[in-house]
Amino acid sequence: MVANLFSVLRLLLLAPLLYVLCRSGRGPAWTAVAVLAVAAATDLLDGTLARRLGQTSRLGRVLDPVADKVLLGGLAAGLVIWRSFPRWLLAAVLARDAAIVLAGAALLGARGLVVPANRLGKLTTVSLVLATMACLLDLSRVARAWTAWLAAAMLVLSSLSYAVLLWRILRQQPSGP
Repeated sequence: MVANLFSVLRLLLLAPLLYVLCRSGRGPAWTAVAVLAVAAATDLLDGTLARRLGQTSRLGRVLDPVADKVLLGGLAAGLVIWRSFPRWLLAAVLARDAAIVLAGAALLGARGLVVPANRLGKLTTVSLVLATMACLLDLSRVARAWTAWLAAAMLVLSSLSYAVLLWRILRQQPSGP
């Protein structure tokens, strides 16, 4: 499926993104911003194409958010190493993503269900992109702090929304045959 190829491309873009980030030195990392923009475009394209072409699949519903998590988690880790991205925000991102992946995998294995992405989850991704962009563009300390705190707030809200969604699914869906 064409849409899944865009998710795979997003995964593959992490290596060149980290390479150009590592080589960018001080100041704005415009090449890294360009690679991140291409990755963001693949995120928009995969879902749009899957719906328009009638190619939505269980694989796509798993691959798309995993690609987002790997790309943003890897980028945030690179920004901690080579820039001034907050370590606490990286830890929060990794903890939330690990919880979502583990809960999703357990639900998929036990009941064959894939938890769909929700609006708050997508807004959290946008807020994380903003926080990483602020760091990549070497914006002011205040701008980087605001975007980091916005991303942290969105992480908390989306985590709560996924917990509620998971709770509802577990209450409504029988666990056995």
